[in-house]
Amino acid sequence: MIKDYSQLEQISFRTFLAFSLLILVFLIPSLFIFSQSYRVKDIEVQGSLSINEYHFSQFYNTSIWAIGENSFESIYTLDKTIEKIELTKELPNKLTIKIDHYLQVAKITDLRGSAPIEKILYKNLLYKNTELNNEVINVTISNGPVDDGFNGELVTLAMTLINFKIDISKITLTLNGASLTGEYEGIVIDFLKPLDLATKGSAIGELLEKGNCTGEVTFVSKESFITSCKI
Repeated sequence: MIKDYSQLEQISFRTFLAFSLLILVFLIPSLFIFSQSYRVKDIEVQGSLSINEYHFSQFYNTSIWAIGENSFESIYTLDKTIEKIELTKELPNKLTIKIDHYLQVAKITDLRGSAPIEKILYKNLLYKNTELNNEVINVTISNGPVDDGFNGELVTLAMTLINFKIDISKITLTLNGASLTGEYEGIVIDFLKPLDLATKGSAIGELLEKGNCTGEVTFVSKESFITSCKI
């Protein structure tokens, strides 16, 4: 009888502990969430010229614990140039939000219409009329239809060439129908068709980096070229 009573006490005590722990699990977070001391009063946005504190105004007077990086889906939708948003919470009531935009890779001037059209191409293939924020390749479309994959080729070329010590803002490309030519500090480059530009960029990157060549470079395949420059 005494043994059964002792076991009953142990079971009751364990049940009490489990219930108390459950109450604490729900009570402590609730105290933080609903506490007036931990409500957002100050927001600082860094790294963006187009997005500022106004775009995060819905978070003012919200519990700082209820806000996470998954709270910013509407901002990604608003500005598709945004690559990443990083959130730092400075207790008790400040948010520091750092925004990274996709790299701009090319300024494209299209001369095929009655008036030139200039747009900026981003790393994520977004193509829009906007201000330049960094150095880019300058591209002119002078004639002919443009293949659907051309912008993707430009992105891969730019991302390849930025790995070399060259100023990509001094690179000019001209698309004339099915042929692509370029120029960089006295070097004239015939890419032939605008295909495999990442491979071609890697092939000539070191030549452009040396900066001691004035002449012509003509690709004979995606990985090899002939040139009048001394290599």
